[in-house]
Amino acid sequence: MNKIFEQFVQNLSMHDNTSEIERLLRRTLDEYGFPCFAYLSFAPRGDDDDTLAMTTYPSSWVEQYCANRYDRIDPVIARSIATTLPFAWSADRFDTKLTNKQKWLLEEASEFGIRHGVTIPIHDRQGKVATLTLAACGSRSAFDTRVEQYRHQLHLIAIYVHARLRNVTPTPISPLRPCLTQRERSCLQWAARGKSALDTAEIISVSRRTVVFHTENAKRKLGVATVQQAVAKGLMYDIISM
Repeated sequence: MNKIFEQFVQNLSMHDNTSEIERLLRRTLDEYGFPCFAYLSFAPRGDDDDTLAMTTYPSSWVEQYCANRYDRIDPVIARSIATTLPFAWSADRFDTKLTNKQKWLLEEASEFGIRHGVTIPIHDRQGKVATLTLAACGSRSAFDTRVEQYRHQLHLIAIYVHARLRNVTPTPISPLRPCLTQRERSCLQWAARGKSALDTAEIISVSRRTVVFHTENAKRKLGVATVQQAVAKGLMYDIISM
């Protein structure tokens, strides 16, 4: 993990309202070289009151998008509902076949400097869908190179932000979540705050070997391969918090 991500994780846990979280997200993505982004959280087939948006897109485009209810034809939103995998897009490059209206929408967005991008979808167990979209108008190859360089951190940032936003607007906890012991949760909790196994061992007064043992058990129960994935899944299932 790099210093930008470590600082993001440390700061995120200290923010308890959407305005602070949005400022942190803006600052962090700008440091990664992605000043143009949009975060959207919504419930498919739900009402508009359940929607949360954060964006640095040009205000004139945002106003036009909202006034014309482009969300109803936006291919990025449609694709995000159908997949959990990040995907790249542009008017001439999309994972699925676009209708004429969808092509027109992407072409219109390009007039506002939103010519291509990559979207990270998030599906949580409460039926919500969120997307973190990074967009650009410059060189496609340079943009793709930067996304690939930081793709792991960017994916985790999207998940962490969504989880933190849910924490500041609590919702009922589902009983169908993996059952971790208190020690396993504690090890994941400190990992979520950017602590290494050695750091966690010192904090909870056990050996590093014990921390690794409990972390490996947590990974196995959550069905993941890495500590970062375990942290992300723990956040999404409300097993741990930021």
